[in-house]
Amino acid sequence: MKKSLNVVFIRINSVADEIIPPLHFGYLAANLPRSCNVSLIDMLKDNMDEECLLKEITDKKFDLICLSGYSKDIVPIRNLSGKLKEHSPESIIVLGGVQSSLMPEATMEFVEPGVDYCFTGDGENSLSKFVVNTECRNFSHDILKGIPGLVFRSNGKIVKNPEELIADLDSIPFPRWDLMPPTSYPKSPHGAFFRQFPYAAMYATRGCPFPCTFCAASKVSGKSIRHRSLENIMEEIKLLRNNYGVKEIHFEDDNFSAKKKLLVEFCETLLKEDINITWCFPNGLRLDMLDLSDLRLMRRAGCYAVNVGVESGSDRILKRIRKGITTAKMRESISKVKKAGIDIGGFFIIGFPGETKEDILQTIKYSKTLELDRIGVSYFQPYPGTKEYDDLVECGKFSYDMNLMKLSQHTINYINDNLTKRQLYWLRRRAFIAFYFRWKIVVKLLKEVR
Repeated sequence: MKKSLNVVFIRINSVADEIIPPLHFGYLAANLPRSCNVSLIDMLKDNMDEECLLKEITDKKFDLICLSGYSKDIVPIRNLSGKLKEHSPESIIVLGGVQSSLMPEATMEFVEPGVDYCFTGDGENSLSKFVVNTECRNFSHDILKGIPGLVFRSNGKIVKNPEELIADLDSIPFPRWDLMPPTSYPKSPHGAFFRQFPYAAMYATRGCPFPCTFCAASKVSGKSIRHRSLENIMEEIKLLRNNYGVKEIHFEDDNFSAKKKLLVEFCETLLKEDINITWCFPNGLRLDMLDLSDLRLMRRAGCYAVNVGVESGSDRILKRIRKGITTAKMRESISKVKKAGIDIGGFFIIGFPGETKEDILQTIKYSKTLELDRIGVSYFQPYPGTKEYDDLVECGKFSYDMNLMKLSQHTINYINDNLTKRQLYWLRRRAFIAFYFRWKIVVKLLKEVR
């Protein structure tokens, strides 16, 4: 008789700009066999320290421990997984997420001996198959080779199976919201700005078709856009409203606007069914795919804010990074958003390969001329899986050391030949000061803080 597995998902307590429900864990948990006893420990939300975590792991004797992380988290994950293995040697520890998808073999090697297996790509079906084998304690080479996206050790070598991208997103059950109730998360996940609480994060699509040289989204979730049906999206929203009192939705998609027809139908359905919710796009939209009538429809249906990846105020840099838009077109798109009555924030990046101090000063000046309500300014990061990373490594301009790299927007990990570390630091500060130290921005922000 198969044993009911005790499975725990752990979000580590690392530096983060936002604290939103870990949707990836919610989806993975929902797709596991019903025989599993599933728990979620959100160290980040609860500000839990390692001592408390290790005590809980020791006391509850989990069969399977699931971790996930970005590139910036890989050293803490390696250290934590080693301690978890010491305190619970019988537990199987697996790792998924962005880092393992971008550098599967290197990540697997780096996190040993704590982590036993890694996953790449969409993990819902893969983890479910793995759990079935775990229940039977069947880890033969042939069995493991049949699990999509699994990375494992065999005869002293690391083996990576071809990953799976799930075509029918409706086939994935809704996230296990009972493990991460919306009311248990901070009121303002992306800072001080929100309209209604409780809110829930949601994905309507996966994938990104755009060729931006600095972004790894298509490497992680595929180059083609896969989307849920309108009916499926609406069903989850109604579940969240009825069961958890959710009043606001934050779409975390890489590119919802790439499926314009779905976005328009979503707005029309909200209006037709008189569903009174507010919603926004904190992760960004491609505005050049929407016209003024689309934006006005979004506003009527409850959309109050979007973000957009402006990236640079230099047309030379925009062309180089294959953004597919000019500064003039970006200005026009942002103006349309404001005309529709929607707040808008802009994401900028400084320190691209080949970028000069003059390019960055041009970006700072450009940001002040746009009708933006807020901005974010990040340092360029050579993420594995991007064209920029491949080019820099090939020409000997960058070497990725997992022990040293903390690839996050707040850390300088690459300095091109035209700039110094000190210049990058002060140019980023200057960008924030130039934009925010203006009365119209200060007054607006003070009105919105809750």
